[in-house]
Amino acid sequence: MTTNRGAVLPLTAAQAEIWFDEQFATGPLGYNMADYIDLRGPLDTGLLERALHRLGHEAEGLRVQFVEEAGAPGQIIRPLARLPLRTLDFSGEPDPLGAAGRWMRADHADPLRITDFPLFRGALLTLGPEHHLLYLCMHHILADGFSRALLYPKLAALYTRLAAGEDDAALDADAIPAFHRLLDGERRYLESRHVDRDRAYWTGRLTASGDGPAPELVSLSDRDPAPGRSALRHTTRLGPEATEALRDLARTGKVTLPVLMVGAMAAYTQRVTGAAEPLLTLPVTGRTGAVAREIPGMLANYLPLAVRVRPELTARQLLRRAWTEVSGALKHQRYRGDRIRRDIGLRTDDRRVFGPFINVLNQDPALAFGDCPGTVVNLSTGIVNDLIVTVLNTVDGTMEIHLDGNPELYTDAELAAHLARFEAFLADLAALPADQPLARVGLRAPGEPVGLLGTWDPEAERAGYEGLVERVRAVAARTPDAVAVTDGTAGVTYRELLTRAAGVAARLTAAGFRPGSVAAMLADPGVPFVAGVLGVLAAGGAYLPLDPAAPAARNASLLADSGARHLLTGGAYDAPDHPGLTALPLADPSDTTRTTELPCVGGGLDLAYVMFTSGSTGRPKGAMVQRSGMVNHLWAKVGDLELVAGESVVQNAPLTFDVSVWQMLAPLLVGGTVRVAGELAADPSGLFGMVARERVAVLEVVPSLLRAALD
Repeated sequence: MTTNRGAVLPLTAAQAEIWFDEQFATGPLGYNMADYIDLRGPLDTGLLERALHRLGHEAEGLRVQFVEEAGAPGQIIRPLARLPLRTLDFSGEPDPLGAAGRWMRADHADPLRITDFPLFRGALLTLGPEHHLLYLCMHHILADGFSRALLYPKLAALYTRLAAGEDDAALDADAIPAFHRLLDGERRYLESRHVDRDRAYWTGRLTASGDGPAPELVSLSDRDPAPGRSALRHTTRLGPEATEALRDLARTGKVTLPVLMVGAMAAYTQRVTGAAEPLLTLPVTGRTGAVAREIPGMLANYLPLAVRVRPELTARQLLRRAWTEVSGALKHQRYRGDRIRRDIGLRTDDRRVFGPFINVLNQDPALAFGDCPGTVVNLSTGIVNDLIVTVLNTVDGTMEIHLDGNPELYTDAELAAHLARFEAFLADLAALPADQPLARVGLRAPGEPVGLLGTWDPEAERAGYEGLVERVRAVAARTPDAVAVTDGTAGVTYRELLTRAAGVAARLTAAGFRPGSVAAMLADPGVPFVAGVLGVLAAGGAYLPLDPAAPAARNASLLADSGARHLLTGGAYDAPDHPGLTALPLADPSDTTRTTELPCVGGGLDLAYVMFTSGSTGRPKGAMVQRSGMVNHLWAKVGDLELVAGESVVQNAPLTFDVSVWQMLAPLLVGGTVRVAGELAADPSGLFGMVARERVAVLEVVPSLLRAALD
């Protein structure tokens, strides 16, 4: 049964979102979506035109015209003799495929407007006697990505059946269901109790809970949001080995390949942005029921997906979290993303996306037009407001990854770098041993330059890296009785410092602390804190300093964001009540008599510490510093300050400030002494008096404190 032609039909919610977006835009938006089918073999062009005409007859949604009545948008299905199809011959060009590609890109860049009819353009490009490209471009308001998987196989099947001599009666028996049935299904949903259920799911998922903060809207760009008028694209094709490695990981993790790609993109986004729980944007079909899955049209929905990523997770744990989130989203996929935005308090003029799009189109690109094989090649999936990762199958069984970016937010070089890093990230993730944490997965493309230090060579880095713990052990072996840390009344030698640090490492390990994890530290500056830092690093982890004077809510937020599950506390402080947190003493009497050697777990690519911003300009952000970077910085301070063995350096910066890192640790590289200022840090006369009495070599102070001392 066909839809009543001439009747003004309502728009789907997805169509309405596009319609209003274009109405309020100051210029044309990039809503064209396009593909071409590479046809190599004997092709009857007249038969292809008949098949395309038949497709337009069956797929009513391709023949709608958009109208406005009393200020409200609607659509009318119009008769159309045939879908427009130009014929162009590039066979005489020196590079026919290149010339055809340039023409298609130029045509795609010319935006279709909602006032146009039809909102569809096609062209048959001849490259040779048996080589053609069938170019198909339409406005996104007509069809979504899922419709591609319906329209192109249907077109190939129609061509094949017409070539076999089937008549209209036989073709009518398998015709595409009437377009109005898509609208009827959406209306029934909006009138059902499922709307309230879905709203409750999304509102609960996207608000703060006892398990952690609310997920964050994120972008891989630091530029202001801008409407998608055009797009830049970079593409890579994974080889057979890389593809199979990812499929093996998916099988091992008992998830589908799309879920694996979602988890990988979540981990990559978290690593790039530092957000504790970054959001992705997940395109879904918005279709439930067999009939809806047979009708081309624009029904797609774009949902927020929050995968809580932590550095200590294994790949399998990441995949299970991704599976949970994707499963929940699919169960509630008909509740519109625009409604979710309003429900969580986002303004209608807030153009920020939830996060990078991850779109895995698990479709077979191979088609058969009778005896002529065809391959679907994607040119665009529609508007690009920020960043879209599209993953497609290829004919040879490998995978192709497109990275589309809004040129207002990303340069061509930035997109190329992101794609290279993401490809390397996937390879490292697939090769990660099952018991190793995500923190060991790198974030650099092979051969990527690393600033002024030149090209990063992981093998050379591993061979030449000497960690802080290893270096302090070497100093202790040479001068075990030299003073390592003192607060003016008590001090420890290098031998004693290592003994105390070994105690911390042993307590953490016994409590289930794993390499790659984060251990929070709630204590005052002093010998125990320095020993604690060495102990955490020795156990293979990273330390997170907490401010004892900070509000409990802030420290709770940092614990949640960092994923720390272990807390080392100084004697004057009690552990906060935080879910899943194991509290341990920073110092224990048995540490002074311990005989076990301080271990050395971890390499230069592992985390050394996590330190959060103050939050004065927004929510605190955690900076994750790798060990090799920290050690490079420490050695730079040694060189700049010309530190040598026996010299004292004052540690007076708050432990939650990055300055404290070099003040505490740089002297230990060369056999110097860390002089903890303690309460003297804020007392100008006392601080400078101590410096004079004890002949301190290095003191760093803020200008205001120096001014007070001079006064």
